[in-house]
Amino acid sequence: MNMNKKTIFAFLFAYVASIPMFSQSSSTLPTWERKSAPAVILGRYVDKDPNDNEKMPSFWGNGESLKGSQFPESTADSVAGTFTLTWDICYPLKHDFMGWSVMLFPGDTVRVDFNKKAFETYQAYNKETPRDSITTPKLRELWKKAIHIEGASFELPLPIQMKRIKLGYNREYATAHYHDTFDEWREVCWNEFLDVVKQLDSIDLSPEEREYQRMIIEQDYLHKLRDYRFTKKIWDLTKDPDSLAMFEKQFTFKDPHAAELTYYRNTLGFFACMNYLFDEGRLYIQANGLEDSPLGRWFKELDEAKAVMTRVKANLPVAESELNALSPEFQTQIREVQTLMKKEAADVKGTWRDLPEGEPQEWLPKIITKHKGHIVFVDFWTTWCGPCCKGMKEMETVKEELKARSVDFVYITDTSSDSNEWVKYVAQHAGDHYIVPKDKIKEMLIPEYEDAIPHYLIYDREGQLVKAISGWSGVEKMMEELAKVK
Repeated sequence: MNMNKKTIFAFLFAYVASIPMFSQSSSTLPTWERKSAPAVILGRYVDKDPNDNEKMPSFWGNGESLKGSQFPESTADSVAGTFTLTWDICYPLKHDFMGWSVMLFPGDTVRVDFNKKAFETYQAYNKETPRDSITTPKLRELWKKAIHIEGASFELPLPIQMKRIKLGYNREYATAHYHDTFDEWREVCWNEFLDVVKQLDSIDLSPEEREYQRMIIEQDYLHKLRDYRFTKKIWDLTKDPDSLAMFEKQFTFKDPHAAELTYYRNTLGFFACMNYLFDEGRLYIQANGLEDSPLGRWFKELDEAKAVMTRVKANLPVAESELNALSPEFQTQIREVQTLMKKEAADVKGTWRDLPEGEPQEWLPKIITKHKGHIVFVDFWTTWCGPCCKGMKEMETVKEELKARSVDFVYITDTSSDSNEWVKYVAQHAGDHYIVPKDKIKEMLIPEYEDAIPHYLIYDREGQLVKAISGWSGVEKMMEELAKVK
């Protein structure tokens, strides 16, 4: 894509033309092609200090990934000050760095020049200076000196004075509102929303900028509604459990103002929904009966594709007709995973096992029974868990020693693991590998499991549990525990 010189938001989202807009609403934002393709960011520090070993800015994004990988493939050259990020995406993605953003579409190649010192100057000025007609132009000037992007669009700071009701950060505000009922709290947030919209309307923006920024402001409103529950818990202002329970029960996304919002009326509103690490945009749609809005229908399509992908990852049957019913970009990614999961390489060390028959609570006992007469080391992990992967790699150094004692390794992950990475780990780590639907993990009734990984279980030769260990504590600790099992 080439940058449209008339607007910095020439690549924001729209849905396929064949799907009607909710309430006949229209969008000023251009369409995007629905497909699955890599998107690449080629980054460079333009003020690279020879003594600075930082490889790339902190980043996050892609929480709705079908394949389960929320992070890109990344390479960096700390000497040259360059970095490359490659996302495998089937929908537009707002890629957030620490303090700035790049907007990616499937197939994009984006070049980013990042001046770290200039960005620090921008941040300092932004933090210390109220925004007005004089400071705002300077703020944008500082921003442009800090970041130069070609091939995508990005957010420029707006001259809007947001109150930013982040209740955990402001004791004075929390004290003033912690007695509010939820209805009172919602009106406080709504009035602020109206005030910010009024500010937005007074700014000279392109139609594309205005539409996009309106969505971001609406999402900020939903985010603050969700924060109601947290204001009762901070600063030790509300200690009574009964009162906390009462406040929890009051919270709802059911909103009398829902008809006045616009983000759900166009599928490009999902971009704003993915702006945070929470699901308030989706939950708001459900609570207010908006599932048949364009955005509601898009999320339904995505959820249907995710359900199919979960079954593919868990080696469960998927009918071809069911796969063909999905939108093509989702089919592409699912078929790629199907191919990957079925591929058998000659040098694979591990063995991919099907889950035992029966209910989830029966799976673990049946798996352990297969290894009777052996000591069993069970490792619950995921590809995105750093300590998990570290533990797996370090245990490889003692596997030959443990093999002589008839210690069998069993690895259990869930479908949040990245498919490509999971297959690599199966190839590299001898043992039995199982993949469980994410929503079934808790139903397995794993001993002493508290929804945290890595988690390890050690069973004796009779299939009796002798030790449960949460967190990776090093090879020596694991060997000490295994040595206790005769």
